[in-house]
Amino acid sequence: MVRPLEISLLRTFVLLVEERSVTRVARMLFRTQPAISLQIKRLEDAAGRPLFESDLRHLRLTPQGETLLPYARAVLKMHDEAQMKLSSEEIDGRVTLGCPDLYAAYLLPKTLASFRRAYPRVEVSVRCSLSRQIAVDMDAGLVDVAIATRMPGVGPKTGNATRLRSERLVWLGAVNGEAHRRSSVPLALLPEGNLYRDVALAALNEAGVGWRIACVSESIAGLQAMALADAAVLVLSASVHVNGLERLPPDSGLPELPEVEIMLWRRMQGLSQAAEHFARHIELGVSGAAADDSQDEDETSRSAAAE
Repeated sequence: MVRPLEISLLRTFVLLVEERSVTRVARMLFRTQPAISLQIKRLEDAAGRPLFESDLRHLRLTPQGETLLPYARAVLKMHDEAQMKLSSEEIDGRVTLGCPDLYAAYLLPKTLASFRRAYPRVEVSVRCSLSRQIAVDMDAGLVDVAIATRMPGVGPKTGNATRLRSERLVWLGAVNGEAHRRSSVPLALLPEGNLYRDVALAALNEAGVGWRIACVSESIAGLQAMALADAAVLVLSASVHVNGLERLPPDSGLPELPEVEIMLWRRMQGLSQAAEHFARHIELGVSGAAADDSQDEDETSRSAAAE
């Protein structure tokens, strides 16, 4: 007899894949580590196949685990959307979201639009700032929910954090541009305190590549303008696509950049029902977009290999 794949077990499975840490998942679900291991054992019993190789210390998926993962994500997304839809007409209030300008421009538009359609009685306002300032604002009670970049020692004392997705950082320049070939590479960067800036400068210094700062702007529009004019190169997430800009290839002379993690912060005390629903809506929208981006990149890679 086929056993059902329970929603709670699928959620634990997906979180383990995304967080790669039994300890973090246990903390997020308010369970003990043995309880998490037991949930995975129950899911494997229901699936009739092992989902992780050997044990949970290395968290490597088996072929069966790889097969289950996209289905688990799809089931959880539909389940959570259904729950929110059923309760959406009862929710009203105000929510203040904090996020960097970059995320407001590229991560939020679709998510905000879909939230407004689902929760027409909830009013959302947005405060754009760097992640460090957003943490301060949340502690001051000015922000309910925030999207921020994970940075060492940066985070609200009055909030908890959930990982939304990882993003590979890439160099972007004007299509057919020459800025990256100059002896001192001109850079368009966000102000000090931004992780993208710190990572880019550290990578250039380690690779011995000369650079100069040609533009500092708190607005992503200002950085893009410099890059579009071939007056500078900039660093953005790999999922960001800007007409007129292209990702600079490995042979451009610029060093490879690492991944960063995008986090969701929730105020722990006094979070309204509207804010909680908004936070969950962001989780579904941004994490779902990450899965779609990953699938698109895989298909692109397979297509290129076939050619």
